[in-house]
Amino acid sequence: MKIIQIDGIKGLITTVFIGACLFAGFVVSPGYVAMSLWNKYLVTSYMLPSLDIFQGVLLWTIIVLIYCVMTGSGFAVSLRNTPELSDEELDSIIRSARLSTHMRMMNKLISKADRFENSRKNPFPPTNDVNSSITQQNNSDDKFTNLK
Repeated sequence: MKIIQIDGIKGLITTVFIGACLFAGFVVSPGYVAMSLWNKYLVTSYMLPSLDIFQGVLLWTIIVLIYCVMTGSGFAVSLRNTPELSDEELDSIIRSARLSTHMRMMNKLISKADRFENSRKNPFPPTNDVNSSITQQNNSDDKFTNLK
């Protein structure tokens, strides 16, 4: 059994977007092609009524259903119930998800602690700029002029 996890509104929007793209690619686009072919050849040749996009999608659906019935293979997608999870299997899945969440949180904390520790060791990292060395020389020259 595969579990799909959708995190928050961003995951929901992504899921809806993917569904809309699949619907457009596998239903609307072939429906548009069926409508265009119908309107181009059958309307001009046999004086049949022209179709709009909704009727083209219906025509595409009829073509697919007739193909499935004639070939006898049916659909490639089958919907059936999967066996139920036992309580132990469900508990192990939940435990592994919690462990994964805790590990992710600990990794974030460790990386933040490493960055903090590095900043405490050297709050002003050395720079190899030409401008900074000139500024340091000017500051040291000013100290000697103030002593005179």
